Amino acid sequence: MQINDQLLADCHVLGTLDRASVLLNRNAAVGWLILVVDTDAVDWHELDDAEHERVSEQLRTLSAFTARWFDAHKLNVAALGNQVRQMHVHVIARQTDDPCWPRPVWGNLDETRAYSNAQITALRDALAEQIHLVPGGAA
Repeated sequence: MQINDQLLADCHVLGTLDRASVLLNRNAAVGWLILVVDTDAVDWHELDDAEHERVSEQLRTLSAFTARWFDAHKLNVAALGNQVRQMHVHVIARQTDDPCWPRPVWGNLDETRAYSNAQITALRDALAEQIHLVPGGAA
């Protein structure tokens, strides 16, 4: 699967699940994973029943992991795709003390923090162990 250039510029590629890739937004100010679905569909309703079931289960599993890993007070899950048409779903761990709480992250996240290579490796390893991510991609 070819991942959109904008997603690659904004994220670290952590690895793959069944017909999907998991990315980590480069800004560590909030815990923000993205599931990029390997499909020609652009919008949620275009998925056939089998794809819908597979992606829903992947999102539920990734969401639960994200909530635990980033100690989320609230989880935001959204498939916007206004700038990137490729189907992808944001899974964002929010805390009441994050830099833009309670507003949405889009357009309100002015703070920028970077992940260390050790943090990325630890996250990738935990995803591999807990949700069977196949590690791959560059940090």
